[in-house]
Amino acid sequence: MKSMKKWLLMLLTSVSVIGFAAGCSGDAEEDTGTEEQMEEESNTEESNTEE
Repeated sequence: MKSMKKWLLMLLTSVSVIGFAAGCSGDAEEDTGTEEQMEEESNTEESNTEE
């Protein structure tokens, strides 16, 4: 029983460490929208600066 708990603890710890490492290695540039949405936003920004 102790051996099974030890292996389970090691497995869960490994999964947690891998999860933390994957979460911290996010891309600096995230694509949050479609190209159309980005074009609309840039057009809105340009019209705001012209005023």
